[in-house]
Amino acid sequence: MAAKPNSDLFEELVPGDHDGVRRRRCRRTVHEGTRIAVDDEVLAFDVVVVGGGAAGVAAAVGAAVTGARTCLVEQHGYLGGAAVASSVLTYCGFFDRAHRQVVAGVGQLFLDRLAELDLYRTHVSQASGNKVVLLDLETTKRVLDSLLLDSGVTVLLRSIVHAADTDGDRITAVRLVHPGGALTVSGSAFIDCSGDGALLAAAGVETVVLPVEERQASTLVMRVGGVAADADLTPAGMARAVRAYRAARGVPLPRDHGNLVRLPVSGEVMVLVVDQHRDMLDVADATRAAVESRAQAQHYFAALRAGARGWETSYLAATGPELGVRETRRLRGRDVVTAEDVLAGRKRPDVVVARGGWPIEDHSEPGRVRHDDVRDGGWFDIPLGAVTAASMRNVWAAGRLVSTDRRAYASTRVMGTAFATGHAAGVAAALHARTGAVDVAAVQRTLREQGALL
Repeated sequence: MAAKPNSDLFEELVPGDHDGVRRRRCRRTVHEGTRIAVDDEVLAFDVVVVGGGAAGVAAAVGAAVTGARTCLVEQHGYLGGAAVASSVLTYCGFFDRAHRQVVAGVGQLFLDRLAELDLYRTHVSQASGNKVVLLDLETTKRVLDSLLLDSGVTVLLRSIVHAADTDGDRITAVRLVHPGGALTVSGSAFIDCSGDGALLAAAGVETVVLPVEERQASTLVMRVGGVAADADLTPAGMARAVRAYRAARGVPLPRDHGNLVRLPVSGEVMVLVVDQHRDMLDVADATRAAVESRAQAQHYFAALRAGARGWETSYLAATGPELGVRETRRLRGRDVVTAEDVLAGRKRPDVVVARGGWPIEDHSEPGRVRHDDVRDGGWFDIPLGAVTAASMRNVWAAGRLVSTDRRAYASTRVMGTAFATGHAAGVAAALHARTGAVDVAAVQRTLREQGALL
């Protein structure tokens, strides 16, 4: 076991005990005029995870519990991914349409901690009929913090991937920038759970990027307070209010339907109706989407306040703050989940490492959402190859990045399923870091030992 590092910078970034973390100092850099003087550090781990949403947390915990020295890198100052950064405060995918639980493992640890806080709440989606887990924003952040800390994961917040070092068909290190300077993190195995494929792109790992018009829309979540306890939260009530507002004001609102969900703790209503079909990998297009969506949100709120029963004294508590991005890149993996697999509820016992129970929820057509259910309201199997990179031998990806075809992606991308694919990727990466190879039977055995449902 290596000695505990003694570095003010290291302790500031990663407070706590760091036994087993290898570290060396590369150089000292001083930025004139900024009064910043930091050392460029190299930290060494077995498994490095990029992205701290549902998939990233599950991957990091799974890897750490399997015995790997694990680091998680997150660009924001908090964990939670889209649930927190975009206020998408529902975990879809934990249950199939028959309300059977299909995701457990690390995901179950999260649910158990909600239950300990008496904050485990579920809701049946009016659109799909599946049961979803309702979230409180602050509680979600605290619970995810605790899962990583209790598992011994080293967490680097406010750290952005800007490059990766490779050696043939392997990533050897990821290069980060943070407000104080630069940091390099080396590893034996790497997992991209960033949603947009930040690590995959930096390392040149093969990905799939569809034309913009074929991608899933992004949505700006609105949180509305002051909505009466008996207010109309039905899609029909929302449609009447939006149509009346549109007719009276002449505002070209593209959708007149959406989801209205009462949240725990705050009692706010989450409104999902503001969509943007833009290229979220293009900075100018993404900026336009953000600005336009906030303006559109004001109109939708005004429509609900004026025309929906029980909304008369409501107020717009928050938007986003970021758009909930559904699709940018996804992994080109060694296997592919297809729409036929999803719709047929295909079972693949020899290679399964996760279950998917969410329907195909397609947001690719402007103003329209299409649901196609899994056969018999059940689930389908996700194979190990769908989270394993085809072009690099020590790279995995999970969450929104799972290897799928265009329509299956509209099912596997949701956050409950991301807990399952992240957990699988974490275990696979940890076993690879230990042995240099991955045996699917060993991955399955380890996942089952950690409570996963396969």
